Amino acid sequence: MLATFLPSLLAPAVLPSTMRSVHVTHPLCFTPFTSCIKERSIAVPEPPPGMVLVGVKASSVNPCDVDYVEYRVGCPGGAGTLGMDLSGVIMAVGSNVSRLKVGDAVWADGGGLPGVTGAMADFALVHESQTGLKPSSLNHTQAGTVPLVALTALELMLKAGAPWSAKGNLTVLVTSGSGGTGTYIVQLAKHAYNATHVVTAASGAGIPYVKALGADVVVDYKVQDVIDAQADGSVDVIVDNYGAKGSADKAMRALRTGGVYILLPGGEGGSLSKHPRPDVTQINFGLTNSSDYTLLDQLATLFDSGALRTHLAAVYPLERAAEAFAASKAGHVIGKVAVVL
Repeated sequence: MLATFLPSLLAPAVLPSTMRSVHVTHPLCFTPFTSCIKERSIAVPEPPPGMVLVGVKASSVNPCDVDYVEYRVGCPGGAGTLGMDLSGVIMAVGSNVSRLKVGDAVWADGGGLPGVTGAMADFALVHESQTGLKPSSLNHTQAGTVPLVALTALELMLKAGAPWSAKGNLTVLVTSGSGGTGTYIVQLAKHAYNATHVVTAASGAGIPYVKALGADVVVDYKVQDVIDAQADGSVDVIVDNYGAKGSADKAMRALRTGGVYILLPGGEGGSLSKHPRPDVTQINFGLTNSSDYTLLDQLATLFDSGALRTHLAAVYPLERAAEAFAASKAGHVIGKVAVVL
């Protein structure tokens, strides 16, 4: 009996010819900005050489996704479809694909490489080189919120000099702790790279949340600036993922000799200090590199070991993607906003 059914079980899935896709309908959005986020039907693409077609289970809204919808800068998704993060199952593979196969549960940040389609659709094309096997400890909804922010956090840590296990008594300051990227910077610093003291900023419900993630000191940013709250020469690494104007100059006072200030450029007007100290290092992080699946593999190992965990602030179905963007835009989101298919 098994032999009778085995060929049909192994046969490639028959894919539909069209799929749902979320896109922006106008060059500029009017109030509300979500009025031009719409669903449409487009053709299901075939994977070219080196690429895989993923049946998307979940995606998420990042601040840079909101920036693209509002101002056409940030994260555009790809091929007219919004969304960078994805988690799902491989449905087809192109030629020259050797590491991954049909049926694999995967995750990816779809940005940064040509030929990729956006993630907020029933199917998405991504390069094999940027696609990792999903952590077994996360379901698809959770995994679909992780890649961009966690890759950014990991690369920030590595560029700032992590791991620091040989230094001892090391203090890491994260300027924003409860958002998508900040939650992973806090966790990586404390649980993966052995920072002795992790200091960050949050407010309201975010304060106990980031403490539970591993932050030793949380400054309420509504009361005091987190860098201002530090004594002179008391911090080894400042990860400025908020990027407010003047933060780099403040960092020069707070950093110890040999310290590092690393800036994640964003929409708050921050820049490197024009008056840097010669005994500290300034780094402009630039853009996240999503092309190396081995970084996702590192993150998967950390999730499966319990060193990292994620949090869903809200979950929306694809047909309510505009509401998901509005929720993210409203701010004060603890964790990530997911879009599920």
